[in-house]
Amino acid sequence: MNEEDSVLVKRFKLGEEKAFDLLFERYQRVLYTICYRYTRNEADARELTQDIFIKVYRNLKKFNEKCKFFTWLYRIAVNTCLSFNKRKHRDEVGLGEYIPHQPERDILLKKAIEDALEKLPGRQRMVFILRHYQGYKFEELAKIMNISVGAAKAHHFQALKKLRVFLKDWL
Repeated sequence: MNEEDSVLVKRFKLGEEKAFDLLFERYQRVLYTICYRYTRNEADARELTQDIFIKVYRNLKKFNEKCKFFTWLYRIAVNTCLSFNKRKHRDEVGLGEYIPHQPERDILLKKAIEDALEKLPGRQRMVFILRHYQGYKFEELAKIMNISVGAAKAHHFQALKKLRVFLKDWL
């Protein structure tokens, strides 16, 4: 059964819990993927995905049905990831997990890209991930992140500029 998001939201608001389960099934994987690409850590990505769905569940009855559900959902995901990043850097003391040296160039390049992405400020990283890994247009990014299209483009430009510097040895 592939019902529109708006129908499932209405069903949930009328008290049907199964409608939320269907929304969860529909968006769980894509949200986990965004969270994983943002955190580069499976446990953190699972925790963030769970946090996102808890927030959605608690606030779905207040959702304005004139808006697109996925835009609202992604905005919650983006804000949850950005908040997590601030908490993590505030609480973090160490340098992160050790990843052993792999001789294959592709593995090394992937690691270099992940490291470079981690160095980006939160909003720049999120714009880059949503644009290049999820395929969103700038107009969609602006809605999801609750910023102007110009700000989305500026964050993207700055992200690319910094990534070129971080990855200069690979280019």
